[in-house]
Amino acid sequence: MRGIIRKSGAIFGLFATIYAGSVLAESVYPNRPVKLIVPYGAGGSTDVVSRIVAQALTTRLQNTFIVENRPGANGVVGTSVVAQAASDGYTFLMASNGQAVNVSLYPNEQFSLRTSFVPVVEVAVMPNVLAEHPSQSFKTVQDIVAAAKAKPGELTYAHAGIGSSQNISGEMLNMMAGIKLRGVPYKGGGPAVMDALAGNVPLVFAGLPAIVQQIKNGQLRAIAVTGPKRAAELPDVPSMIEEGYPNYSEVFWVGMVAPQGTPKEVVDRINGAVNDVLKDDGVAKLLAAQGVEVAGGSRKKLTDFIISEIAKDASIIKAANITAAE
Repeated sequence: MRGIIRKSGAIFGLFATIYAGSVLAESVYPNRPVKLIVPYGAGGSTDVVSRIVAQALTTRLQNTFIVENRPGANGVVGTSVVAQAASDGYTFLMASNGQAVNVSLYPNEQFSLRTSFVPVVEVAVMPNVLAEHPSQSFKTVQDIVAAAKAKPGELTYAHAGIGSSQNISGEMLNMMAGIKLRGVPYKGGGPAVMDALAGNVPLVFAGLPAIVQQIKNGQLRAIAVTGPKRAAELPDVPSMIEEGYPNYSEVFWVGMVAPQGTPKEVVDRINGAVNDVLKDDGVAKLLAAQGVEVAGGSRKKLTDFIISEIAKDASIIKAANITAAE
């Protein structure tokens, strides 16, 4: 009898150990696939950066990180999807300039970067590129300005969507040069570059990762970069500052945010994991090959940066009279 009791106790202890281990396993985060929602089409700068980071996180955390493209309405569709997702750490938004702009562009929108999300980590920054189809004969920004002044409103450029960093880049040139290039919006940088490749639009403003290979292959010709200095991947391409616009500087950024209410420990874990992968030489080289500069840093760094971007973009939207119905 005592043997039975001892054996039963041992069996119970085994089940208790198995159960405790099961509960512990369930509490380990993440233990199922994590979605990184890109609110634009495939092939754009946000998409390219997100896929490199997702693969690195998959390796580091031994759990699948999936990039899911949800384009539409200048990024509002994807933003809304994440804002309404469970705040359990399994859905993140790969935000960029467009989400900061949309705070002003859609002031009555139910979900916004300022109110519906928790900043997690700044991932990367990069310049945009003004490029042309090889059939065009522009050599410099001043050539484009001269053509635009000769025929106001006729010269067009493709961009990633109304209010995108690429749209802002075009409008900044319009304001500083006193011209009217006409922007043609697409559902992300990838589709914008594809239409420029097809020759359907003569010019394109695109994030460097979305266009760098096409430039290196000679499929498109770069005129200028929008950042404060030349891009390492395109050392022969001047900046807008060098082209005669000393106050011109617009960079494209990507940051990860989570639905409001996501637990602090989850956000901190992802912040740490992203910072770790960005310090990895292999990841840094992959991003650098796309013209991307890694960012990283604390949650507060991204919070402060988003606040400043929202204010900056609001002033440009007002000055350029950019509207969602444009």
